[in-house]
Amino acid sequence: MEHLDFSINNLYYLDRLPPIFMTKALKTTDYPTKNSLNNLVAVVDNDLNRVFSRLLDRDCSQNTRLAMGSDLRSFFKWYSSANGEQFSFQRVTARDIRDYKAAMQQADLSVATVNRRLVTLNQFFIAAMHEGMIKKNPAADVKQLSKQPLAPKGLTQQDARKLLKEVEVRGNLRDRCIIELMVGAGLRVSEVVALRPPDIYRGDRRGHATIHNSKGNKTRNVPLNKELRAILKEFEATGKQGNTQLFVGQRGALTPLAVNKIVEKYAKKAGVQASPHTLRHTFAYAFLKAHPSEIVALSQILGHSNINTTAIYTQNRLEDLQEKVEAIGF
Repeated sequence: MEHLDFSINNLYYLDRLPPIFMTKALKTTDYPTKNSLNNLVAVVDNDLNRVFSRLLDRDCSQNTRLAMGSDLRSFFKWYSSANGEQFSFQRVTARDIRDYKAAMQQADLSVATVNRRLVTLNQFFIAAMHEGMIKKNPAADVKQLSKQPLAPKGLTQQDARKLLKEVEVRGNLRDRCIIELMVGAGLRVSEVVALRPPDIYRGDRRGHATIHNSKGNKTRNVPLNKELRAILKEFEATGKQGNTQLFVGQRGALTPLAVNKIVEKYAKKAGVQASPHTLRHTFAYAFLKAHPSEIVALSQILGHSNINTTAIYTQNRLEDLQEKVEAIGF
């Protein structure tokens, strides 16, 4: 059986994962100087191909698939370096997984990153079992790191106001719509960039954005408040929407990376720390503050298939715990 050469001197074959797992285009400088790009042959192991195909059959988003690719590359690279041998399904042991977990901890990776990579490996070897490559999953009994169940961080009301004011003052209607859709409607960054002009419905008293192919490949309608409908109407009047995508730049439809940069730009000007995820979390907290018992409604708006995912917003944030500790006196 032919193997991908994952030996120490050829780690750059790791980037021959299927295109769906690729996070960036390869450059000649990504390879060892003794190997030119023209001399490399894209030899993909048949067994790996079968396992990758089974992984891709799972119902998950593009971002999840890219994260899985990154996780697998990290493990393959560590395995080759630690063992001095090429990767083989039959030679991976539970000790390898435990040692890899320890190496990640020593590298001070976050608990979330370590656990995500362990989950990816578990799914990878389960797929290998289904394909008959191995009889036992070496990652099955390796436990994830425990973590304190804290809710994700959102902006305070003051910081949210500073950010939104900064965007409004700068006068870029496209950017304002993008940021308002995340902080005012709870959309994911991938959902914002995928919006098309027909996906926005605006009535006199109500309106919504139709989200297609979100996580789980589901379609849902997200209500838009009066202020957001007015901003979108003003943006539509400029005629600067794309033919197929609602939000475009000089090079065509915006990407999630471009939106990340937009948010970072205004956050820096406003003196706050924010990302698209932060804005979505901010919406969730604001919604529950206004409607404390409406967690099911919030779950529908956010597009969560499991209400337990939404329940994390009812838990304490680190800053909430800090305030409670500061209030203690002796």
